[in-house]
Amino acid sequence: MASWKKVRLGEIVQINPESLTKQFPFQMIDYIDISSVGTGELRETSQYLIHEAPSRAKRLVRAGDTILSTVRPNRRSFLFLKNPKENQVVSTGFAVLRPTEHIHPRYVYYLISNQSFTDYLVSQEQGAAYPAVSMDSIKNALVLLPDMRTQEKIADILGTIDDKIELNIKINKTIDETIMTLYKYWFIEFGPFKDRGFELSELGMIPKGWKAGTLGEVIELQNGYAFKSKEWKCEGIPVIKIKNIVPPFINKEDAAYVDPSLFHRLDRFKITQGDLLIGLTGAEIGKCGIYYFEEPALLNQRVGKFYSSVHEMNTLPFVYAITKLPDFRQKILDRSTGSAQPNVSADEIKKMKIVLPPDDILKKFIRFTSNYYAMMIHNANENDRLKKLQNALLPRLLSGEMDVLDAEKHVANML
Repeated sequence: MASWKKVRLGEIVQINPESLTKQFPFQMIDYIDISSVGTGELRETSQYLIHEAPSRAKRLVRAGDTILSTVRPNRRSFLFLKNPKENQVVSTGFAVLRPTEHIHPRYVYYLISNQSFTDYLVSQEQGAAYPAVSMDSIKNALVLLPDMRTQEKIADILGTIDDKIELNIKINKTIDETIMTLYKYWFIEFGPFKDRGFELSELGMIPKGWKAGTLGEVIELQNGYAFKSKEWKCEGIPVIKIKNIVPPFINKEDAAYVDPSLFHRLDRFKITQGDLLIGLTGAEIGKCGIYYFEEPALLNQRVGKFYSSVHEMNTLPFVYAITKLPDFRQKILDRSTGSAQPNVSADEIKKMKIVLPPDDILKKFIRFTSNYYAMMIHNANENDRLKKLQNALLPRLLSGEMDVLDAEKHVANML
């Protein structure tokens, strides 16, 4: 620890070093808003002509920068920009942290990833309705800094985990696209079945021997349980609420909990690995996500769980592809009731019209896609375990409590 010292963050990074000017060489910007960033995750970006961009689109970034949301710091919205696009612009709701020669670029990111840094930011926030932290609070944050060689080792250990997580995300995106490509080729373009001849149905022209069926012919849908407020606990069995549906998966970070004794009494509402859930009300209506965790959970009201209604056939990979179609959520909304707060019943969802092939073709599609579906679940679950490992290692490495050689062994065993 002799080579470690306490410094203020503003002494080792530049904060918001570049802003958009008239000299910006691009007409189109790739914009990162606060809502686009999770905890180390970029969900999506928006493209704007520069004269039509939001007024908050001002901050410029480079490779190696870390962006940190200054709004509601308890949400832990931050991101390391490994290879940002040349025309990338981020919101003024972020602080852009650019490393100086005194700190490794990725080490900056891990410093602000540490929960203790988040706790500091929360202690400094101002405003009740729109809590935020000032740039001065970020500059004055005290952090522990080792020598550059130690920084590099720690950044490499934690970065190896992040790189594996990023790879799994990319693989899952490719798998997802593969499933959808196959579904569209078979059930929208009817590519392999064009020699069968076609006939008119209420869903348009379909191959002979096929039919305009309903979703309820391949799935059942279980509504969630209405837990009482007194049943909520700080730990126990997780309960998946509608806010936990973050397509294509279920996010358990803000899950509620109930006593384990309830788990055995609520068998119908159990969720297990591989289940496909759907939002039944409000802004999340029609959103779907796969529950990939090994730990079982319970289903809350306003959330539905799909399960196969076909004997000896798991139709979830087929239904998953349907839920990914661009018009799926609109079709769910069309079947809902209520204007201010739309709600849809399980029966209405089951009435949704879909193109249904003969059983042998459906079985073949499921056989092809089941492995893909399982791989997505495996990769997402591995990422969950890797994040837990990283969360355990990070504070110990950044405090000097844990030797880097021990951490390297932990990571090597996990990977």
